[in-house]
Amino acid sequence: MHDTEKNPEAVTKMAMQFLAEVIGQCPAGLEQSTNQDVIFAVVGFQYGAVQSAGYVAGLDEEVRNGIAGEVIGKINGMEKEAVAQFLSVMPMLTRKEYPPISIGGQAIIRFYNADDDKARLTAAGALREILRQIDES
Repeated sequence: MHDTEKNPEAVTKMAMQFLAEVIGQCPAGLEQSTNQDVIFAVVGFQYGAVQSAGYVAGLDEEVRNGIAGEVIGKINGMEKEAVAQFLSVMPMLTRKEYPPISIGGQAIIRFYNADDDKARLTAAGALREILRQIDES
């Protein structure tokens, strides 16, 4: 994660790579889900990951939010308006300690600091575990 210091492009690339790996660990058809709990969990996880990577890189909140909007839009195929709606509630969810946000933030750090592939896969599987818990509830 050291190569990303004060570099928004590097943070964007790193977040996209991590989140693509995460989505690859999730159930097929995730992008067509209409379950609001699933949608907020996925976007919250993604938001947390981007915010964490940007924070570690020393980027300010405005830049981190811009990266989050870009990454969430690309990875989910969302229009800017839909992304803006999600981003508008994320600070409130962060204050309320919405678990997927903090889990996403921790997972990206664990992923990029992992010593081996098993540890990377475990970090990338964090969203899948959240979704499993939603399915069981």
